[in-house]
Amino acid sequence: MHIGSARTALFNFLFARHAGGDFVLRIDDTDAARSHDHHEDAILADLRWLGLDWDEGPDVGGPCAPYRQSERLGGYRVAADQLLAGGHAYHCFCPEERLAELRAAALAEGRPSRYDRRCLSLDPTEVRRRLSAGEPAALRFRIPHGDIVIDDLIRGPVVVGAAAVGDFIIVRSDGVAGYNFATVVDDRDMGITHVIRGDDHLTNTTRQVLLFRALDAPVPVFAHHSMVLGADGGKLSKRHGATAVGDYRELGYLPQAVVNYLALLSWSHGEDEVLGMDRLVADFEVERLSPSPVVFDQAKLDWLDHEHIMALPSEAHERLFADRLPAGTPPPAAAALAAAFQPSLVAYGQAAALAAAVLQPPALPADLTAALAAAAPQLDRFRHLRASAAVWLDPAAAKNLLDVYRAWGKEQGIGARELLMPLRIGLTAVEHGPELPFVLGALERGETLKRLDDALAGSLAGEPTTTPGDTP
Repeated sequence: MHIGSARTALFNFLFARHAGGDFVLRIDDTDAARSHDHHEDAILADLRWLGLDWDEGPDVGGPCAPYRQSERLGGYRVAADQLLAGGHAYHCFCPEERLAELRAAALAEGRPSRYDRRCLSLDPTEVRRRLSAGEPAALRFRIPHGDIVIDDLIRGPVVVGAAAVGDFIIVRSDGVAGYNFATVVDDRDMGITHVIRGDDHLTNTTRQVLLFRALDAPVPVFAHHSMVLGADGGKLSKRHGATAVGDYRELGYLPQAVVNYLALLSWSHGEDEVLGMDRLVADFEVERLSPSPVVFDQAKLDWLDHEHIMALPSEAHERLFADRLPAGTPPPAAAALAAAFQPSLVAYGQAAALAAAVLQPPALPADLTAALAAAAPQLDRFRHLRASAAVWLDPAAAKNLLDVYRAWGKEQGIGARELLMPLRIGLTAVEHGPELPFVLGALERGETLKRLDDALAGSLAGEPTTTPGDTP
């Protein structure tokens, strides 16, 4: 599911929940070449991950079942016969080659491509003869004269001249109903009252309004929201990075953050921006959506995801962080690292790389060995303190141990930097990183002692602790 489609689904969901209505999920799968079970499964999984539960749909049923268009073909045939009998549709025998020539001629002349209605004037007797002979024929909708007016909740009245549409196919020559026709029949039969979708569907809506009227069916209320663009002003696509809901799930974004961000695209909510689902449902008004295109701002999504991460209970955060770490990571280490990186975490997909900087045995750069050699006495003192403590230290216990170490350093006239910086380098081989209580909480006693021993041995020998070609 594209992130733009997810936004459309979200707007429909929020509108239905806000109004106390029903959110209906229907699978438009009449195009057999593009419809597969795994596509449907993926769409349902993405919607569930986002928390957009539906009241009626293919997996939950409902009063208007079935909810797959491929299972509703009988209704399309009945409606097609109704349009034929009322003079709103006619058979078209034109082969694809002729239609391609019409399109090419229109393109060459710089005008819209529309069918020239050659088959509209066929004698009914000839039509029956050709059909009886088995000649393939599509069914076209006959566009009436006059303007088509769409009363749009976001844009106001949208007027389209009938001449701009052209007679379109509602049933293909293989008997399969086209998208616009099947959608209208299903909306009619399912009692759909409101349809919210992107403004790239305005052309489809024009055709659908005409079909509703020809079928003497109530026309739903339409709302066409704006499109989502990339930073370069083009339609959001893979060249801009992650564009599918599944991409963001794999990257470790929280679904509530994705929902929060998508809701704010086109919808201004004043100074409040970090919003949960309950607040979104309570405050959502489709009329307040902007009709202007919006640019997808990855930095804004990152900020919102961080804010939602910071709002998580510690147990939930620790679980999500630990789920991204390599199998076998000790729980105390995972808990310490989760606490260490929560203030800077953008998405849980970062967890493994951040943790690796602490958990993987360090390779001491040659330019830092002198600092360790000079700090050998204090590192030896800390080694003694750590050897006497528990196998695992939680960050609070590690902080207490460091306080004891600082007190000793003060007695010896050694400043905090000369105490702590060599310790950090010895444990992680870098001068900056998470706070030392979390580092110590992530390392078991034996591993801490080994790292200090290796660092001291390497510094005293004047060589890096890991030589080129070694695997840490």
